[in-house]
Amino acid sequence: MQIFNFTAMQYLFAWRYFKGKKSTQAVQIISWVSVLAMAVATAALIIVLSVFNGFEGFIQNLYSSFYTPIKISSTKGHTFQLNDEILQQIKNTKGVDEISMSLEHKVLLAFENNQIVATLKGVDTIYKSITHLDDKIQSGVYSINSNKKYPSILLGVGLSNKLGADEEAHIPIKAYSFKDNQGNFLNPDESYNTAYLAIEGVYMLQEDIDSKYAFAPLETVQALLEKNGMISSIEISTRDGMDAEEVQQQLSKIITPSSGLKAETRFEQNRTLNFILSSERWFVFAFLVFILVIASFNIVGALSMLVIDKEKDIRILKAMGMTQKLVQTIFLYTGILLALVGAGIGCLFAFIICSLQQQFGFIKLGNGDSFLIKAYPVDMNAGDFVTVFIIVFILAAIASIVPSIKAGKRYELINLK
Repeated sequence: MQIFNFTAMQYLFAWRYFKGKKSTQAVQIISWVSVLAMAVATAALIIVLSVFNGFEGFIQNLYSSFYTPIKISSTKGHTFQLNDEILQQIKNTKGVDEISMSLEHKVLLAFENNQIVATLKGVDTIYKSITHLDDKIQSGVYSINSNKKYPSILLGVGLSNKLGADEEAHIPIKAYSFKDNQGNFLNPDESYNTAYLAIEGVYMLQEDIDSKYAFAPLETVQALLEKNGMISSIEISTRDGMDAEEVQQQLSKIITPSSGLKAETRFEQNRTLNFILSSERWFVFAFLVFILVIASFNIVGALSMLVIDKEKDIRILKAMGMTQKLVQTIFLYTGILLALVGAGIGCLFAFIICSLQQQFGFIKLGNGDSFLIKAYPVDMNAGDFVTVFIIVFILAAIASIVPSIKAGKRYELINLK
């Protein structure tokens, strides 16, 4: 007759074996070392993932002032001319909020004796409301105006430093663009166009952008490149609550391969950066999970010692009618309980550390003056906590199999006669 055949009773025994006092102090110490190892590994995994979330969010927010939610460009060349019918269809697409036209090309910028090749991007007045580039102005003001004596230009901080020019310069900078027909070889001045531009402000986003891009009025850039009415991209913002991928799918009905255009989301516009961020995250995640696997070996040792420690209990349970399978399950549950308690402590510890970092930023990035942010950014994600808990559960179940089998073998060796 089986007296104990309820799962609740197995959980009760597992809890008593976990919490109860062991016959030897060594077994007690080993059990709590196992809990501590799982707690530390779990906390480390969640904290590192939260820091990666913070950096990813910070970088995406930083680049969102340059890469718009959706960008339409040509698949057949650098520039194109959009007809009014397609433009109106894009404006009427569900989820599309605002549309900005832009044209970019490499030019030579010169100020006094300094020269540098840069990408001059001509933008319209709507560009500011789509990207919020005006929030990234470090000095001067955001002004894209072609109606002044000298049209406006915004320089990245890298370009400003290399040219030795900023908004306080009293003379305009020169922008040179070579003509497509190369002009007259006997008169080099006819081989390029020149524009004089007044620096209105200096922005700071990211080093690779700051040292490459300058912004000027769209009409000015079109005239400099001799591409009146031509653009290189249409940049789109989406309405609140609309996902960029959903809007992209709606646009695919208009932007077909036959149209010679393509619509890319912010992720697709900067695949390399997003690939690097994702790869680093998964590499670190795999490394820390490996540490978690090593920590789970403590459960094997602790549970094996517990099986030896509870041999008398196994004899009593067998005498009371408990089956071998139920005895094995008790020790399996005990091992899982050891890991989950450790994971719970680790999650709590990680939550406290991340909350303190979010509030006070006590862990700094270097000396805090050489970076755009002073402290490590942290963004806790409930999905990370759930994922880590599931991984701990699986590892604990696997680690507890061998000791539970040993408990079953000891059950077989017990002779009640």
